[in-house]
Amino acid sequence: MSQQRISRIVEKWYMCEPLFFAIWTTHELIQNPHINTIRVGRGKIEYKDTFIQALTDHTLEQVLQCEVMRLLLKHPYLRKKNNSTLCYLASNITLQEYLKTPLPFPNAEQVFQTHDYNQQYFEFYYQKLIKHTDHISPVIDHAELASYSNPEKSGLENTAYWDKDDYHSAILNETIDRAFQNNAWGSLSRNLQELIVATLTPKINYRDILKSFRASIISVKHVLTRQKPSRRYGFLYLGSRRDFCTKLLFAVDVSGSVTSEDLTKAFSIINQLFKYGIESINVLQFDSTIKGKPLSLKKAKSTIQVIGRGGTDFQPLITYIDHHTDYDGLIIFTDGWAPVPTRPKNKRTKILWLFNHEINYLQMRNHVKPIGSSTFIQ
Repeated sequence: MSQQRISRIVEKWYMCEPLFFAIWTTHELIQNPHINTIRVGRGKIEYKDTFIQALTDHTLEQVLQCEVMRLLLKHPYLRKKNNSTLCYLASNITLQEYLKTPLPFPNAEQVFQTHDYNQQYFEFYYQKLIKHTDHISPVIDHAELASYSNPEKSGLENTAYWDKDDYHSAILNETIDRAFQNNAWGSLSRNLQELIVATLTPKINYRDILKSFRASIISVKHVLTRQKPSRRYGFLYLGSRRDFCTKLLFAVDVSGSVTSEDLTKAFSIINQLFKYGIESINVLQFDSTIKGKPLSLKKAKSTIQVIGRGGTDFQPLITYIDHHTDYDGLIIFTDGWAPVPTRPKNKRTKILWLFNHEINYLQMRNHVKPIGSSTFIQ
């Protein structure tokens, strides 16, 4: 009986929600009496018969749409999270932010008490929840949904199979790509379409980008020396050697929207640059203004004192580069939450934008393209 009800709903999607229908057919529907509600993962959609029977047709369709959306965003096939309760809550917040479902899932503003985190992505919410211990429990209007929507009750069970899975991710990607090519989005909003398409973006190895950037900005000076003979005249005339003299500025966004964890990553990357052959790096901190003078580093440091934590403005940084034209390269580490600055007048200094996360990179890469290349930390 439950399977027939589910089938009737899914069959309607064939015409009105073609992407939902296509995603559903990539997974096997299985009745599982040992679970409490419904869950997705490992190529399966498992449900408990009594849970389905307790739902009206309208509520059942909303539940099925949410589970398909989890698959579309590949929540069950991302890297496994340590905290199952917060993992499930983060997934539910993401669904509510984009689907605006009447199901009792909380939105970001209810949980975090701010507009700043609206319409973000699953892993963003998970990281915020780890630091935000006072997260709210969902308000339950329907008794039959109490277990399903409550992460304390269903988080462990419903995310039990969630882990990185390239095989099922590839199947979902092929299905999404066909929808993209045929514009078969159904009723999905533009913002949700963009979020889904973003999951198709090939991953970028930012370390390779850093190495490439290093190679493109490397500068060499010729130094005359008696210690090395001239190739043509031996020690009769001065020989020469080539010394690297690249001058690199690493600008770190220390505004309040950049987390301490992100700053730790930024300074870890600075230390990596020494391994890539950069002998000296100037580190400049900024938020809405430049914070002090650059700190000159000639070797890796374990700690750097952070100052700032205000708003973000890139324009003072561009102005700084226009007045200090002796830099070969500038790396801007940021979350990108600020207006795009004007193009620098300084044409000599090459610029690389290094975003703290993929979603910020996807939102900003086209906007900053006239100013420099970009990548993100995975």
